[in-house]
Amino acid sequence: MSFANDLGGDASLNEPQRALIRQVAAVTVESEKVQASIVRGESVDHENLVRLNNLQARLVKQLDIKPRGQKQKRSLADIIGAAA
Repeated sequence: MSFANDLGGDASLNEPQRALIRQVAAVTVESEKVQASIVRGESVDHENLVRLNNLQARLVKQLDIKPRGQKQKRSLADIIGAAA
């Protein structure tokens, strides 16, 4: 599982997308390190964790990565057609 695979694989990416993927991967690793510290009962900077999670969310949105299994929204015409 990788961010690149979620976008169709490395071969289909342009360089700006690759750079964003490297950024989101690095931010994800840092966020997971902080979360592991919490699990170990260590003191952490919660503001830093919030910043990391917000940055991660913005990068994922910028890459337009959709969660797997997310249903596509149906149009009103589809809903009406299915009811008929």
